[in-house]
Amino acid sequence: MAYAQATPFSAVWSFEDNQSSSVSHPNITTGGPSFSGVNVPSVGGYIGGQVGRAVNVANWSTSGCNLAEHVQFTVQPVSGQTMTLTQLSFYFNRSNSGPAQILVRSSVDNYSATIYTQAVTNSFQQATISLTGSAYTNQSGPINFWITACTNTASGGALRLDEVTINGTVTSSPLPVTLLSFTAKPEGDRTQLAWATTWEYNADHFRVERSRDLQEFITVGEVAATGTTDSRQYYGLTDLNPNPGINYYRLKQIDRDGTTQSFKPVSTIIRSDEPIVTVYPNPASPDRIHLRLWNADSAAIQLLNTIGQPIGGRLERRPGEADLVFDQQLSAGLYWLDVRINGQKRVMNVVVR
Repeated sequence: MAYAQATPFSAVWSFEDNQSSSVSHPNITTGGPSFSGVNVPSVGGYIGGQVGRAVNVANWSTSGCNLAEHVQFTVQPVSGQTMTLTQLSFYFNRSNSGPAQILVRSSVDNYSATIYTQAVTNSFQQATISLTGSAYTNQSGPINFWITACTNTASGGALRLDEVTINGTVTSSPLPVTLLSFTAKPEGDRTQLAWATTWEYNADHFRVERSRDLQEFITVGEVAATGTTDSRQYYGLTDLNPNPGINYYRLKQIDRDGTTQSFKPVSTIIRSDEPIVTVYPNPASPDRIHLRLWNADSAAIQLLNTIGQPIGGRLERRPGEADLVFDQQLSAGLYWLDVRINGQKRVMNVVVR
């Protein structure tokens, strides 16, 4: 696996007689605009802008810059993603009695530093602000921007904003491990397990688990992971006590923060003279229960309900396997599979989904 790829995105507020935004990537969400201490007039709230329409923001202070008065815009990646912001841009002008200056601050330093300031005129200007530094890089949480207007020349003056745009890239957080292979091979009465990875990120250890039926797993053993690497790594483990017949093995990776990643199980068969019947899959379908047979081709098999009553069905046998087929679908729930061979009886639970 290569390092995760960064995909460009743009979030745009165009103010075409509304305050909605458009985002070019599904893994980025937006918030705002929200207005603190100022408002959009109910009449004349939108006028001709640099591109289409613009929003009128009124009621700025007539004395200096009051940071409590601002318009806020927010971008945030969805869970499991990170974003890097590269640029904030917008068009702005003022009404005849509007503010004399604007300034822009952001939440990355709790709005303490001004990242842009400019005198405001009656003609539209474009603010283009480069966003650099670690505070804007690989962030998983929201980042807010405040646009504040200063020194309104009259109480009715307004600042006009148009095409507020935040550009950046969004990156999927890499999985802790990329698995190349996972195998289970019988060697006599043991199973040799081997796996390889092509990528690890903060991986702590691997756990191998074994099951007879893919329902209940027990731990076979654990192996320490390399940790963080983009080179191929090889691992192995021996199961000294596999079950006779079929065994299912599941590999899990545990991250350093406790996050667990599970991989698709594999299976192998340990040869045995003991007759073995297993149900796979379990839960089974309502019209057919598939059976795997080991030294049990002649077994008498019958399905019972939970009060011991037999349920009619026909057994379709093939070498090493069979299907118990029902003309009428079974109701979902728990059943018992009665297996008799060589004078021995075994009862197994079967769940029908």
